[in-house]
Amino acid sequence: MRQSKIKQQQRQATARRMMIEQARQKWLGKPVLFTIPQGIGYGIVYLISDDGDVMVTHADFQQTGLPPAFAFNVERIDEFLTEVM
Repeated sequence: MRQSKIKQQQRQATARRMMIEQARQKWLGKPVLFTIPQGIGYGIVYLISDDGDVMVTHADFQQTGLPPAFAFNVERIDEFLTEVM
């Protein structure tokens, strides 16, 4: 592999790690309003993995019929979550 391609991949990996860390600082443990294809509800950002998987849990799943937890990729976080003040 060419040196420039290797450096580009290293920069991309570093940028992704930084994005994941920024998402953790902003969202981890915070109450959120989530919008998923199955519906809308309130939950907590439970985990953001090193691979960029975001897991949200909520306690009202028995009343709402929504899944008790769901996950999606960190690149889509602004699409699914709104911070609750």
